[in-house]
Amino acid sequence: MTRRQQIANVLTAVVLAGGFAWLCVAIFGRLGKTPDWAKAWEYREALWRGWKLTLGISFAALAGSTVIGLLFLLGQRSPLPVLRWTCRAFLEFVRDTPLLVHLLFGYFVIFAPLLSRPLAEAGFEDKIVIGILLLSLFGGAYLGEILRGGVESIPKTQWDSARAVGFSPVQVYRHVIFPQALRRVLPAVAGLFVSLIKDSSLLSVIGVSEYFYNTKNFISRSYAGLEGYLPLALGYLVLTLPVAWLSHWLEKRFRHET
Repeated sequence: MTRRQQIANVLTAVVLAGGFAWLCVAIFGRLGKTPDWAKAWEYREALWRGWKLTLGISFAALAGSTVIGLLFLLGQRSPLPVLRWTCRAFLEFVRDTPLLVHLLFGYFVIFAPLLSRPLAEAGFEDKIVIGILLLSLFGGAYLGEILRGGVESIPKTQWDSARAVGFSPVQVYRHVIFPQALRRVLPAVAGLFVSLIKDSSLLSVIGVSEYFYNTKNFISRSYAGLEGYLPLALGYLVLTLPVAWLSHWLEKRFRHET
């Protein structure tokens, strides 16, 4: 880096820091009161319990959406037209309707009447299990479409070359297609996973006491402002930033391998 670039970099950092500081002062100055963090401390157990539940729901939904996404990928590439059309119809339905509609309709109309009693008898919370299932279906549909685009972007010569050396269909996907496709779709997959973690807050509409639900109750009961919204934002940042950092690390690793 040349000296001119170093000076420009320092000046840019100073300007950005000054602008951020001015924005914070302008916003906090309009709040009209000093934050009372004792309120948040009183509700710390409920907030912590909700954050841990959000963490569990997020990772379960990520794992479920990965499995479902792979199934949708294979279904869309199936030689059976009926299976391909069924997967395509479901994907279009998911992509053209909001997640909130899926949660309300899927829970109250489809899964709750079918699964609530068996899950309760087995000792599970039906709202949590069904919420994870609905998030997994929603994220898996998008992931299946992302993976399909990545797989179909691989040139036909790669497929023919792998078959020519005697690879089975599983080996073709495992050793030739998936490594190349993953490099191309990794940013989109990471963005989907981050969105899925944030979308877990919508489970509050079906009564799941996750982080957003408990924080909303804390704010409404204590009339808190910054004391509630700032921990809420930081709590979701703690969940989403590792996914983003992992994505950047994998991108650099695959780039070097390429």
